[in-house]
Amino acid sequence: MEIETTRFGHVEIEEDLIITLPEGILGFEDCKRYIILDHVDKESPFKWFQSIDDPSLAFVITDPLIFVPDYKAKIHKEELKGIELSDAKTALIVVIVNIKRDHSEITINLQGPLVINPEKKLAKQAIMRTDDYAVRHVIFSKQTSQNQSVQPTAPAKEAKPQPL
Repeated sequence: MEIETTRFGHVEIEEDLIITLPEGILGFEDCKRYIILDHVDKESPFKWFQSIDDPSLAFVITDPLIFVPDYKAKIHKEELKGIELSDAKTALIVVIVNIKRDHSEITINLQGPLVINPEKKLAKQAIMRTDDYAVRHVIFSKQTSQNQSVQPTAPAKEAKPQPL
């Protein structure tokens, strides 16, 4: 299947890789179908979460454990029913990356991770009701790069939702 994107032009994708978010992403509820695309190369810690419903909508995503090795997505079991996730250990957890227009700061949203059921290709943006993590967790800023850079680390394991 070929899709049209603003950022990448025409992209050939496999239909069985389309991820459906029945509820959409907060603020983008009308866009329900996405595909994960490589950022620059396969080795990059960043990927694109490209909307199929809106060619101009794409989010940069990453594995939160690369930047926060002890990250645990604390999500109620009821929230996962809509994506037919029978075993939390099989879920893929990614977070949305936010980049300031002037590129002076890059943050990740640790409070609203995307929980993906890789078997059913269903996903949900879970909203954690805890103060343990920030919506804008800084992973790079011009100020920290001058003092000390936040270095990505290889994840010890994939992030998994922690049912409550």
